[in-house]
Amino acid sequence: MKGHLLHNDLSRLLRYRDSIYASDLLVCAIAYFDFFTFLNKCPKTFDEICNKLRIQPRPADVLLSLLVSMELVETCEQKYGLTELSATYLVSDKPGSLVPYYCSLKNRPQCVEFREILQTGKPAGWSSKKDGKDWMKSMQDQEFADTFTAAMDSRGVFLAQRLAERFNLSQHTALLDIAGGSGTYACSIAQINSHLAATVLELPPVDLATKRSIESKGMSSQVNVVAGNMFEELPTGYDVHLFANAFHDWDIDSVEKLTANSFRSLTSGGLIAIFDAHLNQFKNGPLSVAEYSCLLMHSTEGKCYSITEISDIFTSIGFGQIVVTNVAADRTLITGKKD
Repeated sequence: MKGHLLHNDLSRLLRYRDSIYASDLLVCAIAYFDFFTFLNKCPKTFDEICNKLRIQPRPADVLLSLLVSMELVETCEQKYGLTELSATYLVSDKPGSLVPYYCSLKNRPQCVEFREILQTGKPAGWSSKKDGKDWMKSMQDQEFADTFTAAMDSRGVFLAQRLAERFNLSQHTALLDIAGGSGTYACSIAQINSHLAATVLELPPVDLATKRSIESKGMSSQVNVVAGNMFEELPTGYDVHLFANAFHDWDIDSVEKLTANSFRSLTSGGLIAIFDAHLNQFKNGPLSVAEYSCLLMHSTEGKCYSITEISDIFTSIGFGQIVVTNVAADRTLITGKKD
């Protein structure tokens, strides 16, 4: 029981960090787009919202998933409208409106950045660093790559163990952990599955940080590292491809390409496995995932995808037998089989 309570507490600690940009996106929507006043006139479709507010689909999708998860917006017949709460307090011309209260924070750097992201669709600098690069460009710098890899490793200590416990690989022999960062997921899985050969694929210079991390865990004899680009041809001979917290950094076209790359190089009967924070099929929660998606949308080309979005991509590429497994901290494992 004590361990279960600690796991719940750790999930809260992850959320405090991951949700840090959500409030800024809400402030931005109110202060710069008067979003709820706009929607109060009549419910609107996704395309109408994008076209009339001149905002891009990816950040608009993240914004709407957040507002629906916050129960500030509701959907009906593929249109978005206000809930009683937002209609009462977040419409600018209503008595007792809180719009001025939110607008008083509109000059926060993150709010200003979100305005540009919504309008252009392009990510801002990582952690709102002035004159900084977005996440993808920052990862080409050795110092940043080392720091970021260590940060993800600290989170993975908990999540990788939970994934390894829930992921049954007794019938598989070779795992490729694609964009595996510190290698913590490959290491945890290899510890539980001694029969399994594990390899981490990482792009230079991250692969150097990966090797050091695996050595520090004493797992170099069980987990190998290969330098390579996941958007190019993947190494063959593996019957499991793991993408752990990888898809959420990329746009939908890139996710489709990665899935297709996996399908081509997997052995017959192999599994593709996506471990990530996923929205549910209705994209109205979990709230923690909708909040995390704001951070990803801000600093990367991606977002948190829904279970349905990933499943549809799997099916379109040719994967079958799709299974969704709840793991921990609102993270889920989605697997598909290459028949």
